[in-house]
Amino acid sequence: MNETAIPVAEAAKEFLKLLELVERQREPAVLMREGRPVAILNPVPGPALSSTELADRWEKLDPLPPDEANAFAEDLEAAHRHLPPLKSAWD
Repeated sequence: MNETAIPVAEAAKEFLKLLELVERQREPAVLMREGRPVAILNPVPGPALSSTELADRWEKLDPLPPDEANAFAEDLEAAHRHLPPLKSAWD
């Protein structure tokens, strides 16, 4: 994630433009005073996708290279090993 550094005085003068930039680019802006960061303006996460929207996007994604796919599968398996065993809802 890239960050845009902007002086506080400029941010104050051009706040609406800065807000539009953060919203449009979906990246934070770091407000600087005397060369040091003092605040970060972050975009609000967008709404979650519906399962239909996710399925539509999934079909358009490029496949992972084999080494990345294998690493991802290994990460999932490692995470699964750390989960507690499932309990029956009837117990």
